Amino acid sequence: MKRGTARVILLSVLFCLILYPLYAQEGCPVKGDLAGSHDVNDDGVADVVYYGDGKYITKAEADTNYDGASDVVVYMEEGKFKSAEADTDYDGTHDKKFNDAAEFNSWLNANNPDFNDKLNKDDWRVDILKF
Repeated sequence: MKRGTARVILLSVLFCLILYPLYAQEGCPVKGDLAGSHDVNDDGVADVVYYGDGKYITKAEADTNYDGASDVVVYMEEGKFKSAEADTDYDGTHDKKFNDAAEFNSWLNANNPDFNDKLNKDDWRVDILKF
């Protein structure tokens, strides 16, 4: 009887710690706040990294000159564009800021068209993005 009770308790604990969080999440599984990534130039290294809260992408970081360092950061709030920052001279400091989605999209299309569909979405829900 004691062995059976111990097994039930152990299985319950394992379910609560491992399986339940996977079932409870909305959208796709998210480890911590990392929601996915994309390799724009197909070199095997992620050029865009997405972070989320389980329902929406909250931030996207992009390496637009493929040097291994993020030079564009886009912030979203409840699935909508909030702001963006860019390091246009690649010195490690964001020197261009955007608070308007149309202005950011225009700049992105002109300067980094390969990243347009990776950093420009109308709806940033985790479950509709294909990573």
